[in-house]
Amino acid sequence: MELDVFASIALYLAVFLAAGALAYFGEKKKTITPIILALLLPALLAGLRFTTGTDSITYRAFYSEIGAESFEASMSRINDGSMEPFIVFLARIGNALHLDASFIFIIFGIITTLFFYLTARTISRKSAWLYYGMLLVIVFPESFNIMRQLAAVAVQAYALSHIYERRRNSLKPSLLLVILLSAFSLSLHYSSILILPVLFLPLAIRYIRGRSLYFVLAVLAIACVCAFPAMLSFVTEIGLLSPKHYVTFMETPGSIINVKFFAASILTIVYAINYHRSKLRRDKFLSFLMLIGTVYSAIGFYSGYVGRMANFFWVFIVIAAVDLLGQLSEKKYSRVILSILLGVLYFVGYYAVLGLGEIIPYSFIV
Repeated sequence: MELDVFASIALYLAVFLAAGALAYFGEKKKTITPIILALLLPALLAGLRFTTGTDSITYRAFYSEIGAESFEASMSRINDGSMEPFIVFLARIGNALHLDASFIFIIFGIITTLFFYLTARTISRKSAWLYYGMLLVIVFPESFNIMRQLAAVAVQAYALSHIYERRRNSLKPSLLLVILLSAFSLSLHYSSILILPVLFLPLAIRYIRGRSLYFVLAVLAIACVCAFPAMLSFVTEIGLLSPKHYVTFMETPGSIINVKFFAASILTIVYAINYHRSKLRRDKFLSFLMLIGTVYSAIGFYSGYVGRMANFFWVFIVIAAVDLLGQLSEKKYSRVILSILLGVLYFVGYYAVLGLGEIIPYSFIV
């Protein structure tokens, strides 16, 4: 069954905004049930899709292939670097239980929503529900196309947010958690290894003061991105990525329809202008990640795959946007209303008008 365009938009927005509202009530009432529902609703929406999203048919075909092949053949996919271990094992489990391919869609959806919420709650418990709702509206639909990478994005975002919240007396537990999260993200999508150095750079810049901050952040951001080809070549040589993946990363063409670059650039400039209003460590943290995300987005004009790496920072760009909107008015609910309006406009423009990701119209599994 396939919905029309308007019904599809209404369904997406209803589910995402309802999930944000459930997270709010769960936080306010200090009860877990609404929060669980807030995580499950978007995951179920992702799981019940049939042909919606550019990769849906590909994943369904892959799932069927796994079910028909031997265990040794599945292991060869991992050994030659052509497919990450998590999805291979998950597909084998699902096939052994005679489940539809929707099984892997739901599991990856749950991973993504869970770590989006954990990231939002780590950065601000008070605003976690709003951050989470906007991440669903703006970022989560990407998972209908780059399912494995966006799950890895969510996990790495939580690792970054945990570094940001690190206390002096919890260095070892924090580093252990970051290592475990990074390993998990690698099992979801191999591109995560190219982001690992960024995990530790916020620690290096936390003590920088004054105007030199902008210069240092810009240099670090550009250095991280410029190191991309060398890092890509290295992980290919050691066998973590296959040559096929290398070619894909380097030769996929970019696009002039680069909405993320323009959105990220505007937010980064505004955030830099407003930086002097606060000396909080979180501002330094967000500024750095927004700069890297903007640079990666810029490369998206030339390389589509490298441009996709901006997704690893898009989570924090959205969170920063919500914070900036709160500065436009002192009224209690203005940030909520403005955030919802911005999120809806982005969703409609990016996914409906431009048709990016092919998530509209929405088709249910039959």
